[in-house]
Amino acid sequence: MKRLLNKVFTSATLVIALATAGITAIPTQQAKAQPGEYVSNQTFYDDLAPYGEWVNDGQYGNVWVPNEGEGFRPYGTGGHWVMTEYGNTWVSDYRWGWAPFHYGRWTYDNYYGWVWIPGNEWAPAWVSWRYGGGYSGWAPLSPGISIGISSYGCPNDWWVFVEPEYMYRRDYYSHWRGPQYNNSVINRTSYANNVYVNNSNNTRYNYGPRAETIRQSTNRPVPVYRMGNLSRPGATQVSNNVVSMYRPQTVREVSGATPPAAHYIATAPRAVSNQPQAATASNSRSAFTQQVQQGVVRPQAATNDRQPVPFINNRNNQQRNMGNNVPQQMNRDNQPANQGRMAPQQNTQAPVRNQWNDTRQQPAQVNMGQQQAQQRLQQQAQQQQQQMQRQQQMQQQQAQQQQMQRQQQMQQQQAQQQQMQRQQQMQQQAQQPQQRYQQMQQQRQQPQQQQQQQPQMQRQQPQPQQMQRQAPAEQRQAPPQRGAPPEGRR
Repeated sequence: MKRLLNKVFTSATLVIALATAGITAIPTQQAKAQPGEYVSNQTFYDDLAPYGEWVNDGQYGNVWVPNEGEGFRPYGTGGHWVMTEYGNTWVSDYRWGWAPFHYGRWTYDNYYGWVWIPGNEWAPAWVSWRYGGGYSGWAPLSPGISIGISSYGCPNDWWVFVEPEYMYRRDYYSHWRGPQYNNSVINRTSYANNVYVNNSNNTRYNYGPRAETIRQSTNRPVPVYRMGNLSRPGATQVSNNVVSMYRPQTVREVSGATPPAAHYIATAPRAVSNQPQAATASNSRSAFTQQVQQGVVRPQAATNDRQPVPFINNRNNQQRNMGNNVPQQMNRDNQPANQGRMAPQQNTQAPVRNQWNDTRQQPAQVNMGQQQAQQRLQQQAQQQQQQMQRQQQMQQQQAQQQQMQRQQQMQQQQAQQQQMQRQQQMQQQAQQPQQRYQQMQQQRQQPQQQQQQQPQMQRQQPQPQQMQRQAPAEQRQAPPQRGAPPEGRR
C-alpha cells in the first residue's frame, strides 16, 4: 500500500512540475501561422475596405485608416491581452482585427489619425514592452523599427501602462490612468526585450514579460491558452482555453491588386508623416475621416504613376533609433539586460526606402500609365452602370414582391370574409329547425289550452233547470199578508 501511495505521489509531482514548466517556457511554439495558408495582398484590401479607407501614400504605399474615430488606439481599445504558447497575444474585438494587429506596423499622423502600414509576417503582436516599478506597458511599433532595440523613440503618449494584476483583464483599459501620467511611469520601468527568433523563416518578435514574471508580481496563476486557426477572416474567438484566429502563414504581394474603388483614395491628400507624431486625445474623428464623410475627399481611380511599395518585412527593417542597436535578451532572472532608466528619444532618421520606392519613371512608362488609368476609369464606369442596373432590378423585384404580398393579403382578407359569411349562414340554418320545432310545440299547446278553458266556463254559468227549480221554492216560502182580502172576494 505504501509503495502504491509513493507512486501516486511521484506521478502527481511530475504532473505539477510539467505544468509549471509549461507556464514558464514562453513561447513553446514556433512563430508559425496556419501551415500552408497563403493569401495575397488583395485579401487585406477586400476585407478591410468596409471598415476604413485605403490611401496610396508616396512613401509607404497603400496604407489603411480605420473608421473608428473617437478614442481609438491600436492595442488599447477594442481588445485585451492573453498569454498563449506564443507569448503575450492581442485578442481584438474588431472583426478586422486579425490583420492590422498581427501583420505590419502602426503610426500616428495629425491629419489621418492612426494609420496601419501592412506587413507580410504574423506575430502575436507588434509592440514594444516595458516592465518594472509595479507597471507593465506596451506601445505599437512604427515602420522601420527593429525588434529588440534598447530604446524606442515613439511619443510618450503611445504607451499604455497598467498594473500587472490588471494586464489580462478585459476591462484593463479602464485601469490606465491616461497619457498624462506616462512620463513618471516610463522612468520607473525598463525595456522587456524578450525576443523570440524563429530560425526557419527568421521571424523575430518581442513577446513581452513572461508568465512567471507576472505570477511572481501578482501571486496569481497566469492561464496559458493554445492557439487555434480559423478558415476565413473574422473576429478572434476565445473558447475552452483556445484562442482561434485567421492567421495566414504568408501574405504574397500580387501585381495589379488594388483596394475596392469605393474605399480607395488613389492620390493621398497629404503625405503620411515619416516621424511618429503625438496621439492627441480628441473626442472627434480625425480631419481626414471628417472630410471623407463630408465628401471633400472622395475615392479616386487608381493610377500607375509609381511602382508599388512592398509590404513591411521585418528581416529588411533597419533601426531608426539612436543609441545601442544590439538586440537585448532577457536574463534568467526575468530582468531586462538594460537596467538604465532611459527616457524614449525622438526618431532622427527617415524610414528606409528601397528600390521599389523610386517614383521616377520614363515618359513611355508614364504614357502607358495614363492609358491604363483611362482603361481603369472606363472599367469603373462600366462597373458603376452595372451596379445601377442591378440596383434597378433589385428595386423592381422588391416592388413586384410587395405587389404580390398585397395581393396575397387581399386574397386572405376576402377568404376570411367568405368564411365568416359561411359560418353565419350555417348558424342560421342550424337555428331554423329549432324555430320550427318551437312553433309546432306552440301550435300543439293552443288546442289543449282551449279545451281546458271551456269546462271552467261551463261550470261558472247556471243551468235553466236549476233556475226553474229555484223559482217555485221561492214562491212557497213567501207568507201571505194579513188584512188583505182574498182575490176572489174582491
